[in-house]
Amino acid sequence: MSGYRVLDAASEGLRRLLWNSLKDDQALKDLVGTEDGIVFLNPTQTAEQSDRRLSLWLYHVAEDEHLKNTPAVRLTDGTFRMTPLAVDLYYLLTPFALSGQGNHQLLGRSMQTFHDNGIVRITDGQPGGVNEQLRISLYRRSLDEISQVWQALREPYRLSVCYQVKVTRLDSERTDDSVPVIEVSAAWDPDLERAEAS
Repeated sequence: MSGYRVLDAASEGLRRLLWNSLKDDQALKDLVGTEDGIVFLNPTQTAEQSDRRLSLWLYHVAEDEHLKNTPAVRLTDGTFRMTPLAVDLYYLLTPFALSGQGNHQLLGRSMQTFHDNGIVRITDGQPGGVNEQLRISLYRRSLDEISQVWQALREPYRLSVCYQVKVTRLDSERTDDSVPVIEVSAAWDPDLERAEAS
């Protein structure tokens, strides 16, 4: 579970993962240049800068409904912290090489990297900071759905794929010191029932 920095840490973790796989291949490293060539901007903003070669854009965040009923977290002082907000992250990965062949190579290597590293742990080493295990999977979208994303950007369609990253948790800062109800018992008192009836 993590604090509010988890979205940024997840994106940084994915960028580091991509860069570590690209920098060891000289041809691909030449296409991207540096780790800063992998950006979190949307494709429209990425296209405006010639030194940006790979867009890893977080375009949608959704609550993970399967973890909505997770119980509250018991803290060491006996209080309870409200259930963390579990969210799934959706990224649009778009290459911006100077040629179609370069786009194919960048996208192919990126997809291979995410496939080979489908589960990654991200931490920031700070007390109460980020500590999550992320599951990265290719997220299938129809051509119509992906076209709607590009229409919203007012950009012509470019070669791109979507990824879903499950699950990140944002710890709640709300606590409750009341004791949860563990057991309820009821007793029947016939004298009380007669007194209420009369």
